[in-house]
Amino acid sequence: MAHLFATVLPGLEYVLENEIRVKITDAKIENIERGKVFFTSDLPADALMVLRTADNLYESIHRFRVGPHKIHLIGIEKEISQLDLSCSSRNRSEPVSFNVNASRKGKHTYSRFEAAEAAARGIAKRNAFCRHEIAGTHDIEFRLDIDHEEAMFALRLTDAAFRYRKNARSFTNAALRPTIAHALVWLSSPEPTDVFVDPCCGSGTIVSERIAYAYSRICGGDLSKEAVAASLENVGIRDHVKIRHWDARRLPIEAGTVNKMVTNLPFGRQISSDELIPSLYQAVFKEMRRVLDKNGFVLCMTDADAALQTAARQVDFSCRKEAALSLKGLHPAIYRLEKQ
Repeated sequence: MAHLFATVLPGLEYVLENEIRVKITDAKIENIERGKVFFTSDLPADALMVLRTADNLYESIHRFRVGPHKIHLIGIEKEISQLDLSCSSRNRSEPVSFNVNASRKGKHTYSRFEAAEAAARGIAKRNAFCRHEIAGTHDIEFRLDIDHEEAMFALRLTDAAFRYRKNARSFTNAALRPTIAHALVWLSSPEPTDVFVDPCCGSGTIVSERIAYAYSRICGGDLSKEAVAASLENVGIRDHVKIRHWDARRLPIEAGTVNKMVTNLPFGRQISSDELIPSLYQAVFKEMRRVLDKNGFVLCMTDADAALQTAARQVDFSCRKEAALSLKGLHPAIYRLEKQ
């Protein structure tokens, strides 16, 4: 069984854990740390690419002890030089280029960059087929995480296209990361009978993640024509999926016809003034309540907790916080709203 771990936005570890349990049939969860879920599986790497909440996937190669001083860098080099890394170059007939990314937590007299250089020297010493590439593109990437006196050395199994889905995707300002959008979709428990709406769809990231699962009907819209154009480009033409230019405060949807609404509410840099948020949320929630059926619910993300709680009370929504996140200096949360 391979020892693996997936990285995820802090706060979404439990969502990724659930996705792993559902999608990776032989997975056994080993541990959960901030931003990481560790598990074992005997499935090939290609079978792991279904994990859409994960930012990246890694195979853990070796754990070892490290010292705190620069003199101990030679120990990192020696430890890694003893590893046979030929498996990392499988299916490659030519010598491969590699890079090492390192992180460091604790009181050490060396930097993470010096630790990465020591690891790179160790790789090159034992594995002649590997060529260290400091800048530019490289064939494979290793990761060295140092946590006080413990070190973990791993091989990265994914590239940027995994995290962002495709290199040609169009993003508008403040576009939601696809992995976060998928976490919202996964929390909505996708069902083939869903009538699903994203009333503030932006560039269509949530809609793009929802169409990965069976549905009855999906609709998304935004006040920005630029965002709608990007969303149409990203989602494409699909049966029973519509992207429209609309105002979320006046949705062109019949009352009681939607069972799930998932959205990234405008907040922070997405909106010109905090003073607008309370009135905006109240108007949007009132319209959400109108179009939802009696058992429907909303999953939404924002960092404007007070405005959300107030607006929910004003339109008679119950409100429960599902997850608290850490995102580029912001601290948004995911909320579930239901009719009282």
